[in-house]
Amino acid sequence: MLRGRVVWLAEALTRRFDIVQVPEAARKSLALETREGTLIPLAEDIRGRGFRRDARLREMNVELMVRIYHQSPVAQIVRVYSIEKRGKFEVDYWCDICAIAMYELKPCECCQAKIELRKRPVAPSTRR
Repeated sequence: MLRGRVVWLAEALTRRFDIVQVPEAARKSLALETREGTLIPLAEDIRGRGFRRDARLREMNVELMVRIYHQSPVAQIVRVYSIEKRGKFEVDYWCDICAIAMYELKPCECCQAKIELRKRPVAPSTRR
């Protein structure tokens, strides 16, 4: 599990190290910026792409369950948790009509209706 905020990598490199990338790199890559300042690039599969599509996710303090493969510099997101004063919440998207969860903001995969950002409290016994 890794904690921090998901940020645009180019912005973080400029802010932290004064590395100014070319304009077309501004919204190319996402990274988790830990409280200690480490930048961990994120794979942009369905869960990773969720952070690109919904700015609300990039505003959250998150805990990410990730998979990191040997000899790979990127982390693949398995689960997303929001860390708030009132507790820890699992984050996904939900369609009330079809009762299915999704991992990025888009129309429902089944009925094409609007879906909502959902935060479910994590039981105390499963918190870390």
